[in-house]
Amino acid sequence: MRHDYWNNRFDAWWDHMWDEHPVGMAFGMTAWGVNRLSYWFGYGGGYANPYYGDSGGGGSYGGGGSYDYSQPLPTYEQCAAPATTGDAATEAVAGDANGGSASAPAAGQSDALTTAFDEARTAFYGNDYKQAIEKVNAALALAPNDALLHEFKALVLFAQEQFKDAAATIHTVLAVGPGWDWTTLSGMYASIDTYTTQLRKLEDAVRANPNDAALHFLMAYHYITCLSTDPAVAQLRDVIRLEPKDTVAIQLLQMLVGPDAAVASTGGPPKAGSTTPEAVAVPKQELVGGWKAKGEDNSVFELQLTAEDTFKWTYSEKGKSKSIEGVYAVEQNTLALQPDAGGVMAAEVTPPKGGKFHFQIVGAPPGDRGLDFAK
Repeated sequence: MRHDYWNNRFDAWWDHMWDEHPVGMAFGMTAWGVNRLSYWFGYGGGYANPYYGDSGGGGSYGGGGSYDYSQPLPTYEQCAAPATTGDAATEAVAGDANGGSASAPAAGQSDALTTAFDEARTAFYGNDYKQAIEKVNAALALAPNDALLHEFKALVLFAQEQFKDAAATIHTVLAVGPGWDWTTLSGMYASIDTYTTQLRKLEDAVRANPNDAALHFLMAYHYITCLSTDPAVAQLRDVIRLEPKDTVAIQLLQMLVGPDAAVASTGGPPKAGSTTPEAVAVPKQELVGGWKAKGEDNSVFELQLTAEDTFKWTYSEKGKSKSIEGVYAVEQNTLALQPDAGGVMAAEVTPPKGGKFHFQIVGAPPGDRGLDFAK
């Protein structure tokens, strides 16, 4: 659902990225999707939603619906849903982060999903937001990982002035994808005047609560969708000032103004001692074997690379661990890990020396130190 505006922004950022990292394109990575998968690998401390659990509506996140917004969606792809008035239509069926397509409704559930979402859209179009939230929650019960449904839910919460809940909901969507364009969002309304009135109420809330990062984040999302670039940038800078570890806000700002211009908003240049891998080709066979690394937060990473081009990545923190398996490829100094569930995480690596190599994801945010793996 990207519109021309975002495509132009992505193209500029993409050109910058692949001037420095040309190999990534060979692995089928998209501009927005570059290493969003790193959240699931626990890289950089993993994903954190600073607005989840800090609800202005009691933490219900909309009419009793429940979803763990402390985690990003597995992918940005979407389950099939009906195209109604003003809808830009949905395309794909999402894959589940743990493998398979658990987010897609079973054959017998597709009619129920279509009906629930259509009823939610109809209720919203008629300004019946209570009914809309109930119906979208019913749809999410059938397709819990569907990005369109979560973005629609965030819009309903916004319309109900449950701004903090809306921020928590849209944050997990924007962690993995660009969100709707203006045509899609505006098509949800019978009258643009209704949306404008709701937007003004959010602006009033931001002015009344200048130190509330959640409100600034939600405001930035709406300004981006409305193509109001400069106001969106200002809101994102406020978010980063208030929540400096909001990586989604940092990435959005990088998309809008470019990585270099965003540095000043993310704490300045990389920390002293951070390392950038040299662009030296790395033979695949030198990476084969078992490797371990320790993160700055005492998390532990294990990486198994086989001669048969398969990998296993295990991330452990606070007594809990998660493993991801799939296939990998090496091109020049880029290691690309493709999980069985889909997606790609690409990293620049150094040639192993003394049983060690440095690993840093492509497009890492300023200050990222990467990981030092050792046998």
